[in-house]
Amino acid sequence: MSDELLFTEEEWNAAVPGVVKDMTAHLRPFRTAIYEHKRDADGAEYGNGWGSGSYLRLGPRVFILTNQHVAQVSAEGRTLAHQFDGQDDIRALVGNHAVIPWPLDLAVLPVDMRAWAGTGNMSNTINIDQIALAHDPAPTELLAFTGFAGQNVSFHFSTLLAQGTCYVAREVELPHDQRFSSRFHFGIDYRPDLASAAQGGQGLPLPPGLSGSTVWDTGFVAAKMEGVPWTPDRARVTGIVWGWPSSNACLVATRAEYLRSFLLSLDATQP
Repeated sequence: MSDELLFTEEEWNAAVPGVVKDMTAHLRPFRTAIYEHKRDADGAEYGNGWGSGSYLRLGPRVFILTNQHVAQVSAEGRTLAHQFDGQDDIRALVGNHAVIPWPLDLAVLPVDMRAWAGTGNMSNTINIDQIALAHDPAPTELLAFTGFAGQNVSFHFSTLLAQGTCYVAREVELPHDQRFSSRFHFGIDYRPDLASAAQGGQGLPLPPGLSGSTVWDTGFVAAKMEGVPWTPDRARVTGIVWGWPSSNACLVATRAEYLRSFLLSLDATQP
């Protein structure tokens, strides 16, 4: 069944801003900016936007799910940091991380559980049952991701300012490129020059920094096909953004089935 049979153009255009609004609120507690944390000679904090991630629960522990190419700098002695929703504190990521390299490009970074339990932490975790068994959205389904483009992450007077982006679009065919394979990856339409802002603002940022963003199958079209009301809690993780072929108007993401395999192989009980 095609979306032309499900929605008129007017119905579709009227509905999509509401999906963006609802998904923006729904995904906010899960997301976090990842940045390289530094101090100058006077001890003042500064840094650069480095990537995006989502809080994830594995057993008794909390991790940040992101890309291997984002996480790998911590193994080089550089400090990565994050910030809980609802808090101003800047928290360094300390401890061993688990990774799987290209073509999956996945990683988890451990979160300090004492900090996680602190007062004022409004972040929340993705659980395994919120991850789709496989990337298999309904035809023409809306996919959503939320992340932090590097141009929107900055420090001013030792204060971190990070503006997240929630974006909703459809899947597109992968470009012909030896780095990508439909077995492992899928494409998401991403054209900052043509996108419209459903909630105002300045439109889409350039992609650098969005690596590690969690992609969600909203289930919006599927709900219409089933004849049931849509709510954002239908959404399931369907992939992780890791690439942006600069000559093509899309982002590339790793499919959910490989994400699940990676996560289920980890022993989250180890320190």
